[in-house]
Amino acid sequence: MKIICLVKFVPDTEKFVYDYKTDKIDRDSSRLILNPDDKNALAFAMMQKKQNPSIFVEVVTMGPMKLEEPTKDFVRLGADKAVLISDRHFAGSDSLVTSQIISSYLSSTKYDLLLTGTHTLDGGTGHVGPQIAEIMGINQFSNIVSIPSLTEEYSIVEAFQEEKTYHLKIKNPSVLSVTHQMNLRLGFVRYENIGKSVEDQFELVTNEMLQLPAEEIGGKGSPTKVRKNVVVKREQVAHKVVKVDDQGIDEVVQFLKEKGYL
Repeated sequence: MKIICLVKFVPDTEKFVYDYKTDKIDRDSSRLILNPDDKNALAFAMMQKKQNPSIFVEVVTMGPMKLEEPTKDFVRLGADKAVLISDRHFAGSDSLVTSQIISSYLSSTKYDLLLTGTHTLDGGTGHVGPQIAEIMGINQFSNIVSIPSLTEEYSIVEAFQEEKTYHLKIKNPSVLSVTHQMNLRLGFVRYENIGKSVEDQFELVTNEMLQLPAEEIGGKGSPTKVRKNVVVKREQVAHKVVKVDDQGIDEVVQFLKEKGYL
């Protein structure tokens, strides 16, 4: 079974640089992190691989060349292959053009399941997963909070939409867009694998390979334009200090249970 995870690096909402003159986030200066919903998609795929080593996990992301090493880290983390789709002509692509670019790459490879996040911290439209499914002509569902069962033939999912919980059996290949409410832990690259050469498991995909017309990609080819960005900052929450004793431990355990970590 082959699972492809479609992930995105987004500006850290705590450490980003905003250019108010251009009304854009300065992505070159901002710290980029793996989008929370996408991180859960990858964590689920890696969990499946751990249970069944024959499962092939590929991770695909689209962005600037500065993401080459972070993309390679997916292999160092345990994925079988990592792909970075990057080209200066792709800059400014809206969600539709982004979906078309990614779909162009996907059409050249085989897979049983596409996993991605439902929303991103820097957009939240939830368009990319469904658009890729539409372009590729396969099944899809979003806002997935759990995947109780998975085979090459089908996926059984639990999704929460419009204040209702849905239990569905979806035929594969499909696009499953999950949410961070899955509360899965991805883990970190092991110390001995930091800096490990993974060139044979990494692929850089440019438009020279995809051969997409210049007028159909980037800002020029995007049918939608952003009129105005709204910068939303997280509300600061007061920290609570507990003692290192039985009562303090109980408080920490209760807090983790309330947040869904235990």
